[in-house]
Amino acid sequence: MRPVSYALSLLFGISCAPAAYAATPDPSDPKASPVQTHKKRGAQGAALPAAKAAAGPEYITAYGKTAPLQATPVVGGKLGLSIQHTPGTINVVQHDVMMQRGYAQAEQAADSAPGVSSGGSPGAPAQLMMRGFSGSQVLMLHDGQYFGPTTMVNRPQNSFNLESVQVLKGPSSVLYGQGAVGGTVDMRTRTPTFDGPHANALISYGSFNTWNAGVGGSVPITQTLALRTDFSRTSSDGFVKGADPHSDDFTTTLLWKPTSKFTARLSMDYLTDRLSTYYGTPLVDLSQTGGRVGGLLSSSKGLGITRASLWRYYNVRDGKAGSVNATPTLHLDWRVNSHVLFHNSSYFIYAKRRWNNAESLHYIGSPGSTDAAGNAIAPGSISRDRFYVYQNQHQVGDTLHGQFDFSIFGMKNRFVLGGDAYYLRFIRNRGFPSANYADSVSLVSPEATPLGSFAGEYPYSKSPTTMVQAGLFLEDVLTIRDNLRLVGGFRYDWLSLDRQNYRQNGQFNAGTSFKGHYNPSNFRIGPVFDITKNVSVYGVYTTGEDPPGSNLFVANRGQFTGLSHSRQGEIGVKASLWDGRFTTTLALYDIRRTRILVATGPDTVATAGVQKSRGLEWQGDLALNRHWSLSGNVAYTYSRYGSFRPNASVDASGNEVPNVPAVTANLWAIWSRVGDLPLDLGAGMRYVSARKGDYANTLSMKDYALVNVFAGWHAYKNITVYGRIDNIGNKRFIQWADTGYSGQVMLGAPRSFSISAQADF
Repeated sequence: MRPVSYALSLLFGISCAPAAYAATPDPSDPKASPVQTHKKRGAQGAALPAAKAAAGPEYITAYGKTAPLQATPVVGGKLGLSIQHTPGTINVVQHDVMMQRGYAQAEQAADSAPGVSSGGSPGAPAQLMMRGFSGSQVLMLHDGQYFGPTTMVNRPQNSFNLESVQVLKGPSSVLYGQGAVGGTVDMRTRTPTFDGPHANALISYGSFNTWNAGVGGSVPITQTLALRTDFSRTSSDGFVKGADPHSDDFTTTLLWKPTSKFTARLSMDYLTDRLSTYYGTPLVDLSQTGGRVGGLLSSSKGLGITRASLWRYYNVRDGKAGSVNATPTLHLDWRVNSHVLFHNSSYFIYAKRRWNNAESLHYIGSPGSTDAAGNAIAPGSISRDRFYVYQNQHQVGDTLHGQFDFSIFGMKNRFVLGGDAYYLRFIRNRGFPSANYADSVSLVSPEATPLGSFAGEYPYSKSPTTMVQAGLFLEDVLTIRDNLRLVGGFRYDWLSLDRQNYRQNGQFNAGTSFKGHYNPSNFRIGPVFDITKNVSVYGVYTTGEDPPGSNLFVANRGQFTGLSHSRQGEIGVKASLWDGRFTTTLALYDIRRTRILVATGPDTVATAGVQKSRGLEWQGDLALNRHWSLSGNVAYTYSRYGSFRPNASVDASGNEVPNVPAVTANLWAIWSRVGDLPLDLGAGMRYVSARKGDYANTLSMKDYALVNVFAGWHAYKNITVYGRIDNIGNKRFIQWADTGYSGQVMLGAPRSFSISAQADF
């Protein structure tokens, strides 16, 4: 009953962070102008002068007292529909909220949306789970661009460089043509403005020697040319000492607007990083070790975590998990007239990634096991593997679409027609030792040994993959009456996949290689009805026919025989009440997905026949007065497999999908200008219910609730100093269980503090 009580209590709270964007307006809004902006409000709620609006499809950030349903985030499609009139669930977390809550990376911001949780290991970093699906079944975009399978190429993104994190729930193949059955997350970078120079800075220090710093600014060079540049760095010793992650992110954008009808935006994002090399804490046989840590997990096999292994680093001393990523993009917008608009996006991606670690951990409970050197592994030890992979990715793509406004029998209509194409070349070189176990270390005091070299690792096995995709898409919104809209979309793709494998001796492996040509087609359709001006209900039916859920770049012949099929039905309500002080949304959905690929090991996949997910998501945002605001959300998710055997010994048919909590909830309360002092106080709570940690459902991760608090002192004009304590109760919890690494789980961070200073001029 505890998850239910948490959920019910939060139904009286509220939700996700305010953000608004001015874009091509909703064509069915009789009051809409070619460009709409929302005035920025000060601490007392008084309107401040709005920034000069750019014509056409430029997206101008604005802030209000609540999360306005009239915002038009681009993740919802190319029709320029507001959140209220989009038949689907959209959540937006804006830059100021990320800075206020101390979200250093985009995944933390996404976690604040209803029903979203993050996790993963350094081998598949920054994974998100939503609506019962995770990994490559949640599409990650950067300024609307697809980089490749999420589990293979996604990197943690520094939030300082971002204007917003936008989340679209449910299948979006009709919009983006990729495996996005759970949802889509678009990380939008900050853009220049013409209303004068602006500067931003951040410096933060906290527990585990954690540093976050950022500096950036926007300046109009001429009346038609503006530049914005942001640089940020994060570094830490890690809450598991030895993992020491860090990243450097440089983003620059040049905006040229020679006329009111034409805009060119050239951007470059350059990211280098070293991921945390903490791969998990080993599961042990408690009947042999004792010392169980309570409140973390339960196992029908008697497995658990001992106190002696908490916060221990079991990787090698010189483990590697780094990357270099460079992404130039060019966006062109041309408004021909008030009825016709064209947009083109071109991009190039270069990425180089390197892993070399002891990744898999296994508790040795009985004698008889040996390492790669032939040495006996003592019972009670932790055996380790070695695994390296070197990736090189080159990708080039382009998207062109036109937007047309016209009438049909006196009814307003907006029609979008476009196409996109990309070429992706992905080379993956990897190696494993010949033996099952490379070496072993002590459970209670693992040695920081070097990587070493083992027989069978070299030369590497090479797997180049080429993927070419071209798509034709259309979207349409027909305003049947002032309070009734019909929204639809269709997409048809041509996908060519060439998966090649080479043995260590360089010979081509025809038995595991394959080529395929696929033609997925997807559609969505749904009405939106305004009960009143500020209350709307909607329904939508969406299909998804696309590559299977797991990573295509590790699938071999016979594992990937056809496209996955998905369908979702969703109904919901969106409302802005109490003179705009209270904004709330409620959605109910049902998803069915067939022919899914799931990862069953570090380099293996299996086919799951069916996965079914259904649930409810609620969010709300309330401004009680100029001092008090509350926000919160709650989600319920029911997700199960159909017929599924991940291996010969496990029948997971009907089991719960790993890492999917039945209930997630977030609650935030902020007291602004305490006693009319330049002081803000805030507190937040996050609840995640119990989840399964393996396909057989023998491992259950316990539920947990985390409480965070912060205080913000507006020391000078435009300068704020924050103090924070995260996980103030020092709750021990498991954040994620990677099904590819069955002998270990990922612990969540213990209590930590930070102090930061932010400046905005």
